[in-house]
Amino acid sequence: MAIHILSILLEAEAEPPREIVWNRKYDEKFSNLLITNNRLSDVLSKISYKAAMAIASVLTELVQQWSSKKYFPHIDIVKEFPQKINSLWTGAIDPLYLKTFRFDWEYFDENGDTVTYTANWYIVRHLTKEYTESSFTIHRYLINLSMLARHLTPNKKLFDQWFTETMRKTAEVFPCTYDYADLDFNDKEARYDCSVDAPVPREFFFDPEFEYSEETAKPVLNAFLQSLDYNNNPWLCTPEEMLGKGFKGTPYEV
Repeated sequence: MAIHILSILLEAEAEPPREIVWNRKYDEKFSNLLITNNRLSDVLSKISYKAAMAIASVLTELVQQWSSKKYFPHIDIVKEFPQKINSLWTGAIDPLYLKTFRFDWEYFDENGDTVTYTANWYIVRHLTKEYTESSFTIHRYLINLSMLARHLTPNKKLFDQWFTETMRKTAEVFPCTYDYADLDFNDKEARYDCSVDAPVPREFFFDPEFEYSEETAKPVLNAFLQSLDYNNNPWLCTPEEMLGKGFKGTPYEV
């Protein structure tokens, strides 16, 4: 899967080049998993469990696109990003495809300062951990990711318009099946069975000609899954590992 530019980025490309403002202060700000934003929380809680992973994938692609403009010449590890993003998109199909992201490194620029990738993958690591453990509260990590993506986007007004419309469309097609107001946050053993959620194809966000339905989703989901090389992607489970975790059906096929 190639990393394509969202329409918001294509429009923003016409803007004068802008230096990314980033330092350790921003790294700490966006990596703070206790950050709160009631308006964002309300919007994000309306989308389905699998759609939350899909939005995380979209925002990560957005962050990587803008970050690469500044940091690509300095970081060899960006070669891993397509594999990582592919694995995130498999999570939007079924969490059993996905391995939890380890976070035991930091990225630094040529001046020894932290870079935007650090915050992005730190957030994603925690999101994928709770997602693969079926925690109800994964939506909260999207607050950090959306704020990070907005910070990096040159045209904030354009980002806000895109984000508002994207969330409206996503909640309409992939609504959340539970109400956060009904959750008992003291129940640490509560788990969500996301098998009731429809898988979310990448085309829903990136292809303006794509009209979602179960019938149109199936071939694009299968084409994506069949394009993956799980033997050479350390963030994907093999079919044997998936079946061992209780996957129902044929791995890498919908």
